[in-house]
Amino acid sequence: EVDGVTGTVTSVDVRSTTVRGFEGVETIVPNSVLLENKVTNWTFTDQKVRRSVKVGVAYGSNLRDVAEMLEETVKRHGNVLADPPPQVYLDDFGDNAVVFLLHFWVDLAEVPNSTRVMSDLRFMIGKRLDEAGVVIAYPQRDVHLDAPRPLKVEIVRDEAGSAPSPG
Repeated sequence: EVDGVTGTVTSVDVRSTTVRGFEGVETIVPNSVLLENKVTNWTFTDQKVRRSVKVGVAYGSNLRDVAEMLEETVKRHGNVLADPPPQVYLDDFGDNAVVFLLHFWVDLAEVPNSTRVMSDLRFMIGKRLDEAGVVIAYPQRDVHLDAPRPLKVEIVRDEAGSAPSPG
């Protein structure tokens, strides 16, 4: 990863280096950029990388139960490393959700696409929480009307004489 380009080095020449990005696009990076900028090598000494997934659940959920379900689910994935062990954190009391953060490790020598593991985990977590009746939160707002007197509510019928259908 250098100068906003992330991918795999496919060739090194005297004047430039070719990097193939994850979308399949090749970028030619002048070697001077490699010398003058910070370069991050994700797999230089170790193929293990840490990845994270955030999960927001509805307020009112049993937080300890949710944390245990998340930990159990992430440990079930065959490509998540047991050492170092996955970790589940209560990350935030957000505007719309109680947010959990899962950290886990993947060996890129065995799984070249950690995004697939992250997607798998989201499907597994969604299923597990659904089975337990835990709601994955979504943005919502409460509206409070400050009226000096009760509001008038009126049901208007259409021309056929029936009340309009909901929605």
